Amino acid sequence: MEFKTDEQTLNDLELFAAREGKSVFSYFDYARSDGGRAYMKKLFENPLADAERIRERVEAIVYLQRLPFFLEIRRDELSFIEIYLQQKEVPKRDVLHLTKRAVAGWVKPDNDHYVRQRAVSYLGRLIHELAVFMDDVPAVRVPKIMRELKKQVAKVLSRPGMRYLANRKKDTFWSREKLDFYFRGEEADAVRTVLDTLYMLEALRTIGHVALEHGFAFPVFVEERRKIEIEGLFHLFLPDPVRNDVRIDDKRHLCFLTGPNMAGKSTYMKAFGVAVYLAHCGFPVPACRMELSVFRGLFTTINLSDNLSLGYSHYYNEVARVKYVVERVREAGDVVVVFDELFRGTNVKDAYDASFAVVDGLARLKQGVFVISSHIVEVAEALKRESSVDFRFFEINMETGEPRYTYRLREGVSDERIGMCILRKERVVALIEELTRNPS
Repeated sequence: MEFKTDEQTLNDLELFAAREGKSVFSYFDYARSDGGRAYMKKLFENPLADAERIRERVEAIVYLQRLPFFLEIRRDELSFIEIYLQQKEVPKRDVLHLTKRAVAGWVKPDNDHYVRQRAVSYLGRLIHELAVFMDDVPAVRVPKIMRELKKQVAKVLSRPGMRYLANRKKDTFWSREKLDFYFRGEEADAVRTVLDTLYMLEALRTIGHVALEHGFAFPVFVEERRKIEIEGLFHLFLPDPVRNDVRIDDKRHLCFLTGPNMAGKSTYMKAFGVAVYLAHCGFPVPACRMELSVFRGLFTTINLSDNLSLGYSHYYNEVARVKYVVERVREAGDVVVVFDELFRGTNVKDAYDASFAVVDGLARLKQGVFVISSHIVEVAEALKRESSVDFRFFEINMETGEPRYTYRLREGVSDERIGMCILRKERVVALIEELTRNPS
């Protein structure tokens, strides 16, 4: 089953697009080899909607994270091997041909000969080290992915070219020429399997080390429907984050967020979306603990831009986006939806009516999980009859007369209105009055 998302969501959550040099993916992109990094990106770009497959991936990551030994990753040698495998001339199974080529290389070595001799030596050592590593991995009490890799590697190493590699007595000029015939000829697919196995192992172990370094937790998938429970959620971009919790279940599947500007709503919603996405990749999440149902997709609307080229107003874009997301709910069923500040592009009356109509409808759906924020607290009052809505707000402290943001999530609805306070603090009205009294 495919886990669905879209470009708007990827950009909202900054999963790949960097902000000040950072993206969510950049926190995991620490594999040493180019192949390991490519495999990591492949995992990150393809979240899963299958709880069993995600569990298997998590088990393999945790296993490799804890394994006291691992393969040595020699980035330069791996790059050299990949260049070697791309050589166009494929050796023939002909003793005379191999002999002529070997003699020519010995008498007057060219660049292809140099690459061939070095890369074959590197590749032979790598295959040997992978074989030793897999032999050292216990045959019992290992994750399914590791068991399958052990069988796959064992099968590959039993092939004729690999047996020649294991049985040769010396690493010589002639043996490397013969191995070239196997590596780029009869056993080319086996060599590709060896390299891809190495890259996969490196990527999974790297993910585990990132979890340890940043204190991330691995997600636990449960059989319950529409459940997301997170303890100590934080946004990984923040240097000193305040942690908050998430509680969503089948009975209360819509979280309605209120609170003043800069109180932490958008950051919380982004952190929530990132955690859901990472969990479905089988990656660790920025939290102390996370339990959730498996979902079929994730759609966010946090930074919706105007579509000026089509002449659409901001409000029309908002309406079109809501319609698009609701259609995805209809198609996929249980998806996670995040809306930050519905209908900012219209007047207060229309914004209230539209927000209430949409949120009230979503609150009565039998599929999907929703986190929605709004400045229009009157919508919250009208929604209190809906038992499926969980009201949360970000508090601020006004004891000194100045807003102090705690970034703490509380139960209930915010009644703080600090717009005029900020306006006065920035002396906007005073500056206008001064200008009125003393026009230039």
